[in-house]
Amino acid sequence: MSSVFDKDLKNLDALMQNEVICWGEVTRLARDEDGQGYMVTTLPAMSQHGISGGERCVIYSNEADADNVSPHLMNLMGRRVPFVVTAAEPENDRLIASRKKAQIQLKAAMLQDLANSRIYEGTVTGFSRFGAYIEVNGVTGHLRNSDFTSDHSDVREYLSVGDSIEVKCKELSQEGYIYWEVVSKVHRTKPISHDFEPDTVVLGRVVRINQFPRGVGVFVNLQTGIDALCSLPRELEVEEGARVSVKIETVTPGARPTDTPRIRGRIVRVC
Repeated sequence: MSSVFDKDLKNLDALMQNEVICWGEVTRLARDEDGQGYMVTTLPAMSQHGISGGERCVIYSNEADADNVSPHLMNLMGRRVPFVVTAAEPENDRLIASRKKAQIQLKAAMLQDLANSRIYEGTVTGFSRFGAYIEVNGVTGHLRNSDFTSDHSDVREYLSVGDSIEVKCKELSQEGYIYWEVVSKVHRTKPISHDFEPDTVVLGRVVRINQFPRGVGVFVNLQTGIDALCSLPRELEVEEGARVSVKIETVTPGARPTDTPRIRGRIVRVC
């Protein structure tokens, strides 16, 4: 069988030097002898570049995502991803590629459109404690719970990996990371069920720490869609992601059964 290594070598060199973006489906996940994860795709046929295609392309985990140093490769399995060929290994009958370099190129082109409130069709690729990762045209950004639902409830109540969603850019971080928002926020239609009462102690997880004019507020997630606002304790070291015990002080029901109750509490222990 003819190979790019003996048939399209000059064109392959040009493809690498010009960092041409290719697209291919991830068909395999594996680890090398050193334990580093990688994913496998296939070089597509690109007649405009004189490439017949069909060669195996390996993308190592450290080149799999420009915005995530520890990407979950399993979330990319079966998906069509952009990549740039960076090296050829004829002795191993494979090409080495980088999805990260392709993402950087695509993001640079996309940034020119973001200020125009353009609406994009995105795909859910994963979740964090604070929202969902949405990929648009090979570029990953973050959709926070507060930019998806009107009551800040967890996006995982409504979305799954692989779902399509319309988003637009809300803001860019100084590092160039994209934060998405939905075109129209989701409003809860089912009543919120909870059994939180004053003077009870419950477990939760710190999801964010905000600076307010009167001090620092710590938001602790008690259950899906319900956070308690606590003051920052002086005697305890609290950081995002920490599991804490919260003593409930007040519970104020929402105006409607579907509204999230406002809960105030006090952090009494870091677990």
